[in-house]
Amino acid sequence: MIQERRSSFAGLPVHTFDGEPDGPLPAAGDVAWGVYHHVHDNGVWGAEVPANLDLFLRTVDTTQVTHLVIGFWGFDIEEFSPVKWLVDNAGRFPRLRALFLGDILDWDLHISWIQHGDISPLFDAYPGLEHFEIRGASDLRFEPLRHERLRVLRIESGGLPAEVVRAVTAGALPALEHLDLWIGSEWYSGTSEAGDFAPFLTGERFPSLKHLGLENGPFQDELAEALASAPVVPRLESLSLAMGMLSDRGAEALLAGQPLTHLRKLDLHHAFLSEPMVERLKAALPGVEIDLGEAVGQAEWVGDEWASSALYIAVSE
Repeated sequence: MIQERRSSFAGLPVHTFDGEPDGPLPAAGDVAWGVYHHVHDNGVWGAEVPANLDLFLRTVDTTQVTHLVIGFWGFDIEEFSPVKWLVDNAGRFPRLRALFLGDILDWDLHISWIQHGDISPLFDAYPGLEHFEIRGASDLRFEPLRHERLRVLRIESGGLPAEVVRAVTAGALPALEHLDLWIGSEWYSGTSEAGDFAPFLTGERFPSLKHLGLENGPFQDELAEALASAPVVPRLESLSLAMGMLSDRGAEALLAGQPLTHLRKLDLHHAFLSEPMVERLKAALPGVEIDLGEAVGQAEWVGDEWASSALYIAVSE
């Protein structure tokens, strides 16, 4: 469940643009511009994103905009496609470096219902893009990414298709430092399996990678077992298997595998670990920041019947 809009994005505070401004605007390059639909105090919707995007072009000096966040634009990309709008207006955003497509809350539209279609044209239209995040992947498509400057790639999903994983693994992203993929549930178009992520683990695909997040998945134990001997791990500064069904089995594999003491951070929040395993992790990795939020004690109320299902991942529908 995603209940709050982003307050910051890629190092800048998000400034909401949801209709005619009622006061002075910040300098165009000082904030991440969040273009959203307007919600009145009584909950009634006002100006919607397609109209606000066009107003944004008329109101803000977009030649200076570096960070852009786009919220809920509607149910049908045939009626309005933010990808097409961005491609058509690429010349208006010569300095765009960071883009978040789909800062959409659960009460706007469930994550598994968000439509994008083929986003490949975005990366040709914005060769200077360094940071790209997208929410929703049920119909997400793109050709294998070949981009010289992209440093951050995040895909938030309630169900990640295997084709999307393969399109990422087949890409050429020499500058990529940060990769996050939310795996999601098979109930919501998630067809990826643990083996689909093997190319990330060799360390050969993305030579600059420093952070790897394989999150929100039902097969976190299998991923942990693969990571225990994966060549990419010694290069990483941070690793995340958060938001999914990691159990004591997966944590045991991490502890028994190659050293993790070089990591700055290990994110295992929303795991399903016993108290003794939590204490073992803390004792084994004293210099590592370990996020175990919502992990302690959850194993006690997850029965064996559901232990390998996607029922308890953090975000699905």
